[in-house]
Amino acid sequence: MELQELYSHYKPLLFSIAYRMLGTVSEAEDIVQDVYVLASEKTLDHVENKKAYLCKMVTNKCIDHLNSVGYKREVYPGPWLPEPLISNEDDPINKVINGEAVSFAFLLLLEKLNPIERAVFILREVLEYDYLVISQMLNRSESNCRKILSRVKNKIPLIKNESHSALIPKNNEIIQTFVLALHHGNIQKIEELLFEDVKLYSDGGGKVYAALKPIQSKNRVMRFISNLLAQNQNVEKPALVKLITVNGEMGLLVKGADQVKTVFSFHVKNNQIADIYIVRNPEKLEHVNIK
Repeated sequence: MELQELYSHYKPLLFSIAYRMLGTVSEAEDIVQDVYVLASEKTLDHVENKKAYLCKMVTNKCIDHLNSVGYKREVYPGPWLPEPLISNEDDPINKVINGEAVSFAFLLLLEKLNPIERAVFILREVLEYDYLVISQMLNRSESNCRKILSRVKNKIPLIKNESHSALIPKNNEIIQTFVLALHHGNIQKIEELLFEDVKLYSDGGGKVYAALKPIQSKNRVMRFISNLLAQNQNVEKPALVKLITVNGEMGLLVKGADQVKTVFSFHVKNNQIADIYIVRNPEKLEHVNIK
């Protein structure tokens, strides 16, 4: 295939690797575009497995990028959350991304890993590449890649996301019920749907209203959400509150008069909401285009 055809065919896969590695939509898109430019400057006729070659380029550029921005995340004001991935039903990215492997809960677990650990885990456990291919991508031995994955599983026993694709419809139903209860002020139903020690993480990037530390307990979480939604109400032009698909599962979007203000994502566990993630940093919402 010609490079343009290769790029179009594998772009969703390359983006899925970059997004899982970085947790940001904008940087993932930049990485994939950079790889296309670099590949266009080379002759790929000698490359037997062009798919693996392009994946290798993306993975290694992501590793380099993470090594360069690690300090920024360490000093980030308040909780750091991924950029929300908003997709439509006909979006090609849906063919290579499923909710359980891009959820906020999953991506935040990956944040506990160093770049090489993250790459090995994604390539092996999510994309199911064999160790020989992974070793070639990362320029490491197969035995070393096996040891890295073993270390990851010991380091974070819960790295296998608790939700499965079969549970997503039920999880979405719970989230929708919660949003409706919130809209109607049904406190009893809200309390039924929340874990007793539910946690809320809000990312304002130091630019807008957000909690600098995670909020825990039903009462505190509800108070924060109520205050946040109240801020977005305008008598002349009320905010648009809309259910959308965020990182493969149902989420909530709040749009003001001129731009998206807030995106909510949820982690459902045992039929209750265990974690709520709220992205408010304007820079992390620039890519979100909802009419």
